[in-house]
Order: sequence, then C-alpha cells, then structure tokens
Amino acid sequence: MKSIYFGKTSMLFSIAAMALVYSLSGCGNNAQNQQREEAVDTTNTSVDITALTKIADTTLTDKKISVLVKDSLTSKNETIYIQVTDQNGNPTKDAQLDYDVVMDMGMMSHGGPYYPVMDMGNGLFKAEVVFIMANMKDMGKGWMLNAVLNRTDSLSFLLPVSEAKYARTIPVGTKDDGRVFVSLLLPNEVKTGSQPIDFTLHKMEHEDFPPLDNYTVEIEPFMPDMGHGTPDNKAAVGKGSGRYSGTINLTMKGSWAINVNLFKNGEKVSQEELVFPVEVK
Repeated sequence: MKSIYFGKTSMLFSIAAMALVYSLSGCGNNAQNQQREEAVDTTNTSVDITALTKIADTTLTDKKISVLVKDSLTSKNETIYIQVTDQNGNPTKDAQLDYDVVMDMGMMSHGGPYYPVMDMGNGLFKAEVVFIMANMKDMGKGWMLNAVLNRTDSLSFLLPVSEAKYARTIPVGTKDDGRVFVSLLLPNEVKTGSQPIDFTLHKMEHEDFPPLDNYTVEIEPFMPDMGHGTPDNKAAVGKGSGRYSGTINLTMKGSWAINVNLFKNGEKVSQEELVFPVEVK
C-alpha cells in the first residue's frame, strides 16, 4: 500500500480547547474506528465546485486528490468535500474512497465524530465531521483526515481547524450516556421568524464517538438585552443517525441565546444547560 502525506494547517491556541483536551478521557495513540452506517444526506446533492475553497491536495501517478470546503474549518459540525480527478482535471468516475479523522496532539491522539462518506458521483465525495476542538499551537499536527483511495493508496491531509466564533459543539455530561457532544447546525447569523433548528448528538465511548438516538433536545431562545423569550418553539426530535430537528422562533433582531437541555423518556438527563449564541439580523 502506498502511503502519501500532504497538506497544510494553521493552528490557533484556545483556552476553551485546552480545557476540552483534559476532559477527553478517551485519548489514546490510535485513531478511532467509527461505526459504519448508511449515510444520510441533509443538503442538496448538487454542489458548485467553483464556490469551494481548496485547503489541501496531492498528486498520485494518474490522479489528483483535493480537499475542499465551503469557507473554512472551525470547531463544529463541518462538511468536507474530497474530489478525485485525472491529471487533466477530469472527474474520475470509478473511484472508491473511505476515511476517518484523528486529532494528533503529539504525545497522544484521539478521534472525533464523523459520518460515513457519501459518493456524490463524478469523483466527488462528501464527508461530515464534528471537530470537537480546534487545533492547538505547538501540540502535535492537529486534525488529520486519513483516506484510502481504491483500497490501495493511503492519504493523509492536515486540516486547518480554528476556534469557532460562536460555540456550536459543546460537551455535556448525561445521566446514562456519559459525555455527549451536542452540535448545533445553525449559522452564526440568521433571519427573524420561525425556522428549522437542527442538532447532532454523539456519545463519547473510549476512542469511538457513535451517533446517539432516542433523545429530545429541548430549546428555549432568550434575548438577554430585552429579558424575554419567544413562543411557538418545537423541541428537536430524532431523525436517526444522531440527527435531530425542531423549530425555533426568533421574533426580533439582536443577540440571542439558545438554551438547550437533553431529555430522555420525558426526564431531563443533561447535567447542565447548554447555551448557544446567535445573531438575528
């Protein structure tokens, strides 16, 4: 098997990320072996390649492999695209690809939540990853995407993951499932009115981070500057594969806090309330 290492990264130090490092009881020297399951596409299957930004690439004898993102990578639930072409840039239609992610911290490493790769056709693959922390300065290589192409070529790419502006992935202790990573899939800025709100939940299980079902994600938007909440919100309920969807009603422009609690069988099981900030424009 050929082994190729290529990529680039920029790592930012973060106190919050440092605290998370020492709370990860499942750190080890091996990448996790994520449970495989059927991929669920939550976006349109049509992707404008020209609108994506290349963050890493490499060249094999007869192929080029590029790692693309819509903007940049931060410590939250992110979508990554991997494109396989021939040397002239033409899509490779018969490519097979698998991947995982690992956080290389120098003396130790750990994995993170990720979903099975989705083959979108014409040599384009979609990978959904939850970066539970940002890269840290002077602490290993940071996040790495390891891929196997056509079961023969082993590729590794450094991923530039910085701290998210607003918290979008937060760990919380639970009554039955230990540490759970709750990811809000809402942009930093949204419009006023009633709109969908989505989450992913992943359990921390030693070196694995399987998706977590059978929960209800209760939401309570609150506007600190005005001292009020809103009516007509609907808790996020499970759709399978650790995905949850509900409805949030944000009635006016300004800074909001989305307070989140986890329930199971009608009982609150999260050990503390999570707070996700959002700007309403």
